[in-house]
Amino acid sequence: MTFGATAIPLPMAFNGHFVLNLAYSAAQLGADFSALLAATGKSAEALEVEGCVLQSAAYNDFVQKLLNETRDPLFGLHSGERMNMATAGLINQIAQTSGTVKEALEYCCEFANLGCSSLPMTLKERVDCYELILTPEPVWWAESSQAVRQTAEGVMAFTIRQFQSLTRVRKFPQSVKFLWNTDEYLAEYERVFGCPVLYGQENLSISLSKADVEQKVVTSDYRLLEILVAHAQEKSAKIQRERGFGNLVKQSVIGLVKPEFPTIEQVAGHLNLSKRTLQRRLKDEGLTYKELIDELRKDFALSYLKRDDLSISDIAYLLNYTDVSSFTRSFKRWTGKTPGEFR
Repeated sequence: MTFGATAIPLPMAFNGHFVLNLAYSAAQLGADFSALLAATGKSAEALEVEGCVLQSAAYNDFVQKLLNETRDPLFGLHSGERMNMATAGLINQIAQTSGTVKEALEYCCEFANLGCSSLPMTLKERVDCYELILTPEPVWWAESSQAVRQTAEGVMAFTIRQFQSLTRVRKFPQSVKFLWNTDEYLAEYERVFGCPVLYGQENLSISLSKADVEQKVVTSDYRLLEILVAHAQEKSAKIQRERGFGNLVKQSVIGLVKPEFPTIEQVAGHLNLSKRTLQRRLKDEGLTYKELIDELRKDFALSYLKRDDLSISDIAYLLNYTDVSSFTRSFKRWTGKTPGEFR
């Protein structure tokens, strides 16, 4: 989801890159990619062209096709969660020029259109919090409340992941407010947002702690975050060409590394499966989730060690080890050598 898309001057127009990212996300869950493109009326190449947009009628049809193909009524929410690392490179740039998380969020609100011009976001200071408010275009809401809902939920899930990237800590909002009813899937919304979810409210917003928003941005980790993102994208592209459920799980894991590796419950939620079903399907391929994570860590470690600009400490951080000694023990188990000896 494009957190830093260039503002689109045409009203009710939806960025082609944004749409294509959603199509790719759905295809990873088994949706017919060709059918999704047909709903847009454009080819993948056309959607990638700078300045390409869909008008609202085509976008609304596309969203409905996404829901039909994935059979996930919370596709927007889950796609936003899966795409949390997609624009960390932009967050890196914002962080380098922002003194506080608040400045970074204000910059994002001012210059980002979040993939469409019909869902502007503003940061408002309240007595006890900061509130990120999304304001759907009324005409769009009248055309397709479903498209608005799916898009807004994806943007909100994605924004929280970016907030966590800026704070470098797994911070969650104080609350999330929806205009619509979420009662049927309340537990899933609370899992994704990590906070109370209020529905039937007067606005659509995310409430963030003042202390979290006003804290300084520590930029020293962002060079490493940028490396992590580039590496994850490279690995993800390779895995996309491989078949099997285990590779689909790996794809989800790689999309969620920040640098913490996701839990099995988080990955199951992204794939719209129960934990038990995910475990069973991995078992059918002779895998366990723990083994899969261990395999990815080893693969990442071997690649990182080829880089002269990364210290052993940097690599331990990127692999989410608490200290270098823990990483060294794992690496020696994998290869029979310490990281230094291997390098």
